[in-house]
Amino acid sequence: MNGYEAQKVIVKLNRDTKEDKVKWEVTHTSPSSLAGTEKLIDNIYVAKVSTKKVRLYKYEYKHFYEEEAFFWLEAFRLEFIDFYDKAEWEFPKDNAVEDLYDSVRYKTSNVEDFFKDYLAEE
Repeated sequence: MNGYEAQKVIVKLNRDTKEDKVKWEVTHTSPSSLAGTEKLIDNIYVAKVSTKKVRLYKYEYKHFYEEEAFFWLEAFRLEFIDFYDKAEWEFPKDNAVEDLYDSVRYKTSNVEDFFKDYLAEE
């Protein structure tokens, strides 16, 4: 897999999300791809993109710096999922995934509609 192509896909997903070409939904199906000390810390988002279903979520994991000492780190995961919501393939780690997550969270929370409606009441 070409990491550059994967990054281009993530950036395009972000742009298409901002332009409302890709619609994301919150799901409550917990990802099977969480492993070890990883735990979900926010919403899980899914979207149908072309012929694939993608899932996006934020999680945290223990980063050990000594045998018994650790701290929690946050990370973001974008992956293809199958009909049963099982992970098929994970995109490489990239800062663009966090940017996509921020855009998806903004869009799914309907912030723009709230601002427009609330400010119209003045």
